[in-house]
Amino acid sequence: MATAYHMVHYRKVVQSGAVELGTTFESACRGALGEEDANKNALWNRVFDRVFTDPDGMQQQIILNRVADLTSAVFGEMCLVDTKSMQALLAQTPSTVALSQVTVAEIYDLHESEAPTGSQFVRGMAYWLAIGDHLFFVRTNSMSPRLMHKYFAWLVAGKPAAYPNGAEFALQAEFNKAAVPTNIGDIKAFRVKGGSAPQFVANVVEDETKEVSTTKKIADRFVAFSQALPIIRAILGEEKTESLVKSLGPQEYLSVDASVKVRGRRTEASKAKLRELTSSLDDLTDGTIQIEGRNGKISDGDAILRTSMPFALVAEGASLLDFNNVADQLQVVYSRFVQDGMIKP
Repeated sequence: MATAYHMVHYRKVVQSGAVELGTTFESACRGALGEEDANKNALWNRVFDRVFTDPDGMQQQIILNRVADLTSAVFGEMCLVDTKSMQALLAQTPSTVALSQVTVAEIYDLHESEAPTGSQFVRGMAYWLAIGDHLFFVRTNSMSPRLMHKYFAWLVAGKPAAYPNGAEFALQAEFNKAAVPTNIGDIKAFRVKGGSAPQFVANVVEDETKEVSTTKKIADRFVAFSQALPIIRAILGEEKTESLVKSLGPQEYLSVDASVKVRGRRTEASKAKLRELTSSLDDLTDGTIQIEGRNGKISDGDAILRTSMPFALVAEGASLLDFNNVADQLQVVYSRFVQDGMIKP
């Protein structure tokens, strides 16, 4: 059977508002999906009512398609779709056309088309597993944890069998505390290196008077050549910039390292924002993530709980994953994290 490796991400579902959640995330999902309409049909059996239209999503919808109660967990498949979009198609029927006054060439026709009637283009997917307050997921393309959080909030918030009215929750990245002898405390710095992400650093430092200030330094971040030029021109001027550009060899390019600092006494809001940013780092790269706290440092790629796993494809060359296999593999990851002491059951 054909397989593909994907990163399994982990989030802890935590209360973020004044109203207590009152139950686990797993139970909230199960309760919301079990709620019946006026015809006594549970949400499990009403796929149309599992469609969420993101008000900020540029005509995007998230559909909870296949979803199953595994007794020990709730497992589902989310699809991110565009309600009004076009897809480029290359029709492999050759034709000969004049492309200029001197060029006549044989080409394939290239055009854009809407999805066939009764269907939509899938722009991203997520396979997720909820066990207690633990959430494991595999995502593809444009699906993001931010969109998943929006969907889950819509699904479970204010439902009698799920979370009460006013309850709010966050999907928080958990650090592998086993990597350091003590809890690392408040986050002081984080760094991403390698993989597919732009490299950058964000720091929180203490000045000489011991007054805590906040410094966010973004360094070594790749900026595309065209984006770098305006910054370089502002620094060097037009003439020197053009002279520098002309001197570059075929394997050279210009990039910009930018540094932005925000100073002032640290607040609870800034601490919370750093925790939020470290959670978002997990979505940027497969490279090394280093996180530094007041009492220690976590590094070597294990700062945020995640692991790469093989998943069965529905067919050779396909991008869709086998539903049952993903459910099994995510449960394997949960068991492994529990056995290794990374999370508590």
